[in-house]
Amino acid sequence: MTRINLLPWREARRVQRQRELIGMLVAAALFAVGLVFLAHVEIGNRIEYQNERNEYLRGEIARLKKAAEELQALQQTRNRLVERLNVIQTLQASRPGRVRMLDELVRLIPPELFLNTFRTSGNQVTLNGTARDDLVISGFMRDLRNSALFGEPVLQVIETRDINNVPARVFELVVPLRSEVGLAGAGE
Repeated sequence: MTRINLLPWREARRVQRQRELIGMLVAAALFAVGLVFLAHVEIGNRIEYQNERNEYLRGEIARLKKAAEELQALQQTRNRLVERLNVIQTLQASRPGRVRMLDELVRLIPPELFLNTFRTSGNQVTLNGTARDDLVISGFMRDLRNSALFGEPVLQVIETRDINNVPARVFELVVPLRSEVGLAGAGE
């Protein structure tokens, strides 16, 4: 027996094409979803990688800040040590100048003059003492002025006192030191 297709062939073809279209749409939708998923995964990976890099950079920045603080502390320690060395070198350099000054002062003191106190302050020397009379003090001042180590002496105080029933002149002299003596920073 022969079979007769009662459905029109156009209708069958349209249904066939509709199935093919739906299949292609489903395939395209799955492909698009796959692409979106892959793009999402790739973007997530890149964000995660960038976050890891940012964390690494934050760690390195923190390490470098700590190293910079340590370096600054070491620099301050170095500066303090350099200052101490400079003070020591200044004191070492002033040592011969002080000895020369004391030696010269001892040679200049006349026999009739007695020093009671001696102070150095910066670049000047303060001398307190007693003498037999004014002529001895003025001669001592002349000798100081003519010395290569001392400048022009300035008489601050002079008064007459009886010491053991003998009249004497008590005086205070301020004598500047010449710069080549090298007593900068010398104390008492």
